[in-house]
Amino acid sequence: MARLLKVCILLFTLLVTSFTVNATQWHSIDKHLTLLEPNKQAQYLLPNQVLIQGNKCAALIESHGDFVALELLIAKMRTKLPVPVCYLIATNLDVGQLSGMRLLQSAFPDAQVIIPGNGIFSTQTLLRAIDNETKYKLEGFTQSLELSKKRIAQANSEQQMGWHSKLQQAEQRLSRWSTLSPIAVKPLSLNTELDLGDHILHLELMNGYKGAALRVYNPQHKAVFGGHNLDLLPYIAQRETESWQLSLAQLLQRKNINWILPGFGKPYKFEQLSLPNRFFTLVNQPSSPAILNDLIKDYELNKVSSERFSAYYQQALKQKKPNKVLNK
Repeated sequence: MARLLKVCILLFTLLVTSFTVNATQWHSIDKHLTLLEPNKQAQYLLPNQVLIQGNKCAALIESHGDFVALELLIAKMRTKLPVPVCYLIATNLDVGQLSGMRLLQSAFPDAQVIIPGNGIFSTQTLLRAIDNETKYKLEGFTQSLELSKKRIAQANSEQQMGWHSKLQQAEQRLSRWSTLSPIAVKPLSLNTELDLGDHILHLELMNGYKGAALRVYNPQHKAVFGGHNLDLLPYIAQRETESWQLSLAQLLQRKNINWILPGFGKPYKFEQLSLPNRFFTLVNQPSSPAILNDLIKDYELNKVSSERFSAYYQQALKQKKPNKVLNK
């Protein structure tokens, strides 16, 4: 019971004020490009985001499931952007991240949500999954709010006064989020060029994190924004990874890219893309301990600890194992 109360208070705290948001850093590269980096505590919880502004409109690349952080992002975008938001771009089909796209589209209703096309399941199936994810999130917040109310009611009057405004704020947020419009998405079936007004983006389909994916190439900055598909150390959440490695190998042949922004971590030089490609080679074709140790050392030179590498490597190997069928 005590553990349950702690969990509910934590959920209520996240509902009132996001632990990820206050130190979120906006890195303005120039008047067109801004990189949005989560604070250090959330660097492996929330992905990097990118805001790109043309003369006609703006595009936001990537979202996440922290609704409080997204609301504050929306407020800041409204004050900073002199042009409307026309595109909200998801680099993968993670429903947690896409639930955040639903909140963003409600704030920017004229913006088109672009997602990777998927030949495995229908768009309607994906929309139902996003709706279920949102409902599950709101049910958790509602339960935590009710339990928090009961616990706060047991405090003295002076302590209750300090929580009154927070309870009111939480209730207002839940009320807004409970009336979100259904999300409308545009699955991408072919590589596409977007014109933001004298600023071009190339949306390129690939295989990546959780299957169907896309990356965004910005020729003006010779940069690629790939989300978790291009993490320096990939987190593998699916069994089939050969197609993902093939996408990386093909990208490595390009001559027009200087740097990459991953989902987690700092931007890195294009040449460093060879590291995740080597990681996939070991995952797909296990080799000698010496080759594995060499890769660990190279990752350490890129500020990735051996402990973190080992955890991700074991996660990848676990996903590659055949599903076991229990005989009754």
